[in-house]
Amino acid sequence: MSGDSRDYSLDVSEYLFRLTTESLRLLSNDTNSYQSITSLVEKLAGPTAADALAQHDIETLRQHLSKIPTGGPIRIHLQIAKTSADNLFEAKRRLGEALGTDLTVADAISMLLFDYVVDKSATKLLTQMGIEPGENAEKSGEESGKVVPLR
Repeated sequence: MSGDSRDYSLDVSEYLFRLTTESLRLLSNDTNSYQSITSLVEKLAGPTAADALAQHDIETLRQHLSKIPTGGPIRIHLQIAKTSADNLFEAKRRLGEALGTDLTVADAISMLLFDYVVDKSATKLLTQMGIEPGENAEKSGEESGKVVPLR
């Protein structure tokens, strides 16, 4: 990358490391191409990153951070574009305000990964149910014949 990038070395927990590898697996399978931690964070730290995380319940995000501790003995390195770093810092700032605590860059990445995995799980479930992700409830409901009314 050019000079318009930011380098990070993060010491993460085994739990967060496993969340990164699961997210990488999902993204690689979606794109049919091997992905890196850098490409994953670049994808997730887009201009709407803070908004995506703001959609989650604050208590859910607190629970995520308590169940998936950020700091640990596993070092990961990534280099992301300055614009992605700026988006990541904005998400970190807004979430920190909402949670009433100072967050680290690794905390923000952890929550972006959490959001990504939750979204992928929801999409998979909807697909298994025969509902196309993105359809509105009316279109995927009774009009399509896929819903049986319960009494």
